[in-house]
Amino acid sequence: MVSGMRARDNDDREDIDGNRIKSDAANTGVHALLGLHNDSFYGLTDGSAKTALLAQHSQDRYVKGDSYDWTTVNLRLIQEITQNFEMQYEGSYQYMDLRPEEYRNRNAVSGSFTKLTVAPTLKAGDVGDFLKRPEIRLFASWMNWDHRLDNYASDDAFGSKGFEAGDEWNFGVQMET
Repeated sequence: MVSGMRARDNDDREDIDGNRIKSDAANTGVHALLGLHNDSFYGLTDGSAKTALLAQHSQDRYVKGDSYDWTTVNLRLIQEITQNFEMQYEGSYQYMDLRPEEYRNRNAVSGSFTKLTVAPTLKAGDVGDFLKRPEIRLFASWMNWDHRLDNYASDDAFGSKGFEAGDEWNFGVQMET
């Protein structure tokens, strides 16, 4: 998938108070995704598998000369156990090279993060069909990120108080209808 984007009147954007946001905002962009969708669990058993490679480049996004690059590899495996129960496994790796050119006092950083998820899932039927709903799943996700990302900014998630490289666990429940 390749997407082209064009924004009209970007130079005239205003915030809620009527102040001009940026006088030289980018007007165009490109987004690319390479994906592989299997109708089986990589030929080993029933289920499905989805693999994606995502890359994005942004330049002059907020200020002249800034650049933001992301490359992401994502793999989702769905293993059918019974007609109404499946195991979902997902792994993601993302590399970021963020060069904000001091926009909002943010610092240039580069680094990566890794996320692994296991999600036992209950479904109404037809496990092999990715879009069949409803389904409910428990999930456990582990995420680890590079310490070099800790200094990105003090006013958002990367760099805010308490944000440090290392292991994080998330547990939860998801429902899709």
